[in-house]
Amino acid sequence: MHRRALLAAPALLAPLLRHGSARAQQWSPDRPIRILVPYPPGAINDTLARLIGEKMGDMLGQLGVVENRPGASGSVAITATAQAAPDGATMVVANTANLTMNPFLFAHTGYDPQKDLTPLAVCARVMNALVVPANSPYRTLADLVAAAKAAPGKLSYASSGAGSSPHLAAELFKYRTGTDIAHVPYRGSAPGLADLIAGRLEFFIDNIPNALPHVEGGRLRALGVTGSERDPTMPDVPTFQEAGFPGYEVYVWFGFVGPARLPAPIRDRLGDAIIRIATGPETAERIRRAGATVWTRNPAEFAVLIGEELQKWGTVIRAANLRLE
Repeated sequence: MHRRALLAAPALLAPLLRHGSARAQQWSPDRPIRILVPYPPGAINDTLARLIGEKMGDMLGQLGVVENRPGASGSVAITATAQAAPDGATMVVANTANLTMNPFLFAHTGYDPQKDLTPLAVCARVMNALVVPANSPYRTLADLVAAAKAAPGKLSYASSGAGSSPHLAAELFKYRTGTDIAHVPYRGSAPGLADLIAGRLEFFIDNIPNALPHVEGGRLRALGVTGSERDPTMPDVPTFQEAGFPGYEVYVWFGFVGPARLPAPIRDRLGDAIIRIATGPETAERIRRAGATVWTRNPAEFAVLIGEELQKWGTVIRAANLRLE
């Protein structure tokens, strides 16, 4: 009898183990999920957080409640997430700059993107465009590069702030083309675009949603878009690669991350819910109207993306000798 009981034990335990695993996979939050946003209301991160959060009730049984925590180039909200309990109750919607540029720009961000956070899902991305004044003599990217090489340090470009993704996009352009172009930082896109339109600078590599109205209004001209494919809102504008600059690709992507040590069932359930919400017809259309494109990555793919982008931007930032306080 003792030997038969031992032989039967695995068969008796298997259903219990499967049941336990199934219960883990069926994790559901027991209270509203706090979604931190590193910027004030109105920013694209904030828009995405609200679009995803309002649909979480349908997917998970609890709403996502948005809490804006601006400050320190996104570090305030991301540090708060890193310090939260790993129970699925707190996440933050971060972007390319927060997770893969800030660690090289600032001496102390308060978090290590690969050690202190759990990637959940990427839900959207935005492409940039290099724009020049409508009356600029530069008709192509090659024209601009030739002029910059002929007069090192004489041309200038705008950015929406030191350490912003447009700033780093231009630094990558300089790095890849071997040019010396002066940086003029502004407090946001609007004043930089205004000075560009007035002809006080040569170019601005900005998010397409910011630049598009000025291109359509004839105040600016786009010479190239930074993605691997043309943007549907600017179908006649070539990519940098098509214009003769292979390997240059920049997107601003937006992804949700939670604290480190988040159990796999919670991580996977949250990541799956975010992707399903973002790709739903209604939310996808609202993301498009906000100026972004639905682009998803699951937790494993998101972790790879963070690693690749850290390597890319670390190289550019060190080459440019950039450091912010």
